[in-house]
Amino acid sequence: MPTHPLVYILLLNYRGTDDTLACLDSLKQLDYPHYRIIVVDNASPDDSVVRLKARLSALPDSFRLIEAPRNGGFSYGNNLGIQTALAEVGEGEPGFVWLLNNDTTVAPDALSHLVQEAQTTGGIAGSLLLYPDGRYQQAGTRFQWWTGSSKGYAENAVTDGMRVETLTGASMLIPLQAFRVAGLLDESYFLYFEDGEASLRFAWHGFPLTVCARSLVYHKEGATTGRKSRMTQYYFHRNRLRVLFQYASGPQKMTIGLYAAFRLLRSVVKSALSRNPERKISTHIEWLAVSDFWKGISGPCPHNLTQLCP
Repeated sequence: MPTHPLVYILLLNYRGTDDTLACLDSLKQLDYPHYRIIVVDNASPDDSVVRLKARLSALPDSFRLIEAPRNGGFSYGNNLGIQTALAEVGEGEPGFVWLLNNDTTVAPDALSHLVQEAQTTGGIAGSLLLYPDGRYQQAGTRFQWWTGSSKGYAENAVTDGMRVETLTGASMLIPLQAFRVAGLLDESYFLYFEDGEASLRFAWHGFPLTVCARSLVYHKEGATTGRKSRMTQYYFHRNRLRVLFQYASGPQKMTIGLYAAFRLLRSVVKSALSRNPERKISTHIEWLAVSDFWKGISGPCPHNLTQLCP
């Protein structure tokens, strides 16, 4: 494989142009010599496209903008860029896609280290994610396959090149061959846990997942949806169960289902005893999410969560 294979850097924008432009500014400082940047605007209902076109028109041909016809979620938007990369790089030729959240800024050598790691393992490499002030954020996550809970790896446990169960789409370097073998991102998730599902699928097809602790990416986290927004809560509860039931064994599904029911009942009881209206709304959202999971509802949230009242 060439020392510097072509890397497509994908940024997905939805009403986050300020963050996207800041990310683009940091990408100008990359020391990696062979990359192209694709910004996909996911049908933002503001002036994002106008502002992005103004910036991209002043940049080299290696930068381009794709205007999605609709907001189909994280996977849908990124798949538009991935399909472009697959069409431009012939089968058998080396190449990578770097999924990078638009609310990040990167160290100048972040991509160089990722490529080196992925070339060494033949798999998918993730960055060490930090908050903008330099505090540790995460380096991948793992599931407890009998209860269904998920958690990150402790900072003092992270080592360069360590294997992880799942990586986050905030910064994942993925060989194009992985998409050819395992398929694109699953658009039915719409938002959250699609990176976890893809990680498990890539690993099942023989592509190891490792953390490159030398690759530093600073991540605001939740800039588009808000870390505790109603939409975030809904997709987190529903899609966590989706990915677990997709990959868990039969006995694990039974215990995960029982534990999900216990957690929901506990939330209902705490909500009934609480005077906090937001807790009551959160419980209602969890109820809707779990109910929708059991009904097999996927894709965009079918509920108007903004109108929920305690």
